[in-house]
Amino acid sequence: MSALPWYPDRSLTPKDVRAAIATCFPHVDAQSAEHLATGWEFDVYLTADGWAFRFPRQRWIAGVFEPERRAHDLVASVLAPNIFVPRVQLVGKPTEFFPYEFAGHRFIEGVSADDVSRRLDATLARDIGSALEAIHSIPLEKARAAGIPELDLEDPGRRDWLTRGVERAPRLRGLDPAVDPGLEWLAATAGPLRKYEGPLCFTHTDMSSKNLIVDPQTGHLTGILDWTDTMLDDRAGDFGRLVTWRGWEFTEEVLRNYRLPLDEDFRDRIDFAARLRSTVVLTEAHAHGMDIAEYITGVRNAFAI
Repeated sequence: MSALPWYPDRSLTPKDVRAAIATCFPHVDAQSAEHLATGWEFDVYLTADGWAFRFPRQRWIAGVFEPERRAHDLVASVLAPNIFVPRVQLVGKPTEFFPYEFAGHRFIEGVSADDVSRRLDATLARDIGSALEAIHSIPLEKARAAGIPELDLEDPGRRDWLTRGVERAPRLRGLDPAVDPGLEWLAATAGPLRKYEGPLCFTHTDMSSKNLIVDPQTGHLTGILDWTDTMLDDRAGDFGRLVTWRGWEFTEEVLRNYRLPLDEDFRDRIDFAARLRSTVVLTEAHAHGMDIAEYITGVRNAFAI
């Protein structure tokens, strides 16, 4: 039986991690590598000499490191020099200790954006706005040459993601006062999504707090993680994720520091992206037994409740 989505299809212990790193990279101090984080796609371990290694949780994700490397190179060339991306520098081959490729990058100093004082919001919003401006300005021809894919609404994974969300939505009725209006909106929106016909941009696709690394003393952005799902899409989607995380007031502050022109229905598309993602992701988190408090907050922010 195959692993459920987002559940690991292999075992992994700190001992396995240390042995896999030591086998592939004898020059790295792997003896005291410790667990740093676990996400949807990777388990991350940090070595004493400052390498962060990502271990895929399932076989299918192990093939992303070369495409990521190309995306990292593109983005690193346009971001401010004090904002880092997790550039793939070490790729470990499968060994008896770990069955898939795994990758290492230099650790990026800072904390998750959620752990930063709200009094530093203005500084953080300014840095995010400038960073998104740089990312969205990457020439389309360079992005295509680097193999960045275009959003495909007919992709089976994307269709299944939306279908599962709509099917699961009734189970969440009455869960929280913030949730029901969102579920009603999702039900009314169900069906094929309309293809975006405007100009495409290089987009990050998941500007969540966990992917924004910040200096907790100054509020300055120090890093942007998770470029696995980068694609050519409507740039409004990157702002939609900010709405679900921190709300419209913060997002408007980011937009004030974003100098690219906005078309007439730009905010409407941000609103749609925030609503769709927040509701479907909530149903997914609930189905997998996760702590859903932050996902309920995402719906509340998206629907301004």
